[in-house]
Amino acid sequence: MWKWLGGCLLIVVLLVVGGTWWGYQKMQSTIAPDGSVRVMIAGTPSRIFELISNADSIGAWMAGGNTVYTSKHGTFAPGDSIRIGMRMQVGPRNEQMTWQITQIVPGQVVARQLVSPDPGHKFVADRRDSVVQVGDSTLVVSTTSAPASAASATSSMLALSMFRVQSKIELMALKGHVEAARSTSTIRR
Repeated sequence: MWKWLGGCLLIVVLLVVGGTWWGYQKMQSTIAPDGSVRVMIAGTPSRIFELISNADSIGAWMAGGNTVYTSKHGTFAPGDSIRIGMRMQVGPRNEQMTWQITQIVPGQVVARQLVSPDPGHKFVADRRDSVVQVGDSTLVVSTTSAPASAASATSSMLALSMFRVQSKIELMALKGHVEAARSTSTIRR
């Protein structure tokens, strides 16, 4: 009987490890070799830039399912912040991520830096979303990076991969938001 239970346990462990490895490989395949995420959106660059640089519209597509708080209304400026209240509470406290706007290049770039809420945990990440017109559509390129000192630790590399996948999910939500609004306005005509 112990051999049977041990064999079942071994199979379960192998399935969990194999599933985790497969999921990680699948996650990594959506990211370009340079670490950037690229999403083509059927919309004008000015419309796309307005959505990624405006505090009033960012909650419609960013951090799906979580609560998004901004430090102000209207167009972001360096120093403004985006706080994301996590839907799933971990432990006794409510976890939040805070991104601080570090650079705005009108019509082209929104750059932000992750600010760690825990002074003992120094991982930071930088995210840069660039808007480029390609034909009648817009390519959004999101590059998430970490300082070389933070990127070397395995846990930091995993966190960085997670932020890159999150940027892909957010840009896909932005694409859905823009293209759904575009198709709705086309139907009304």
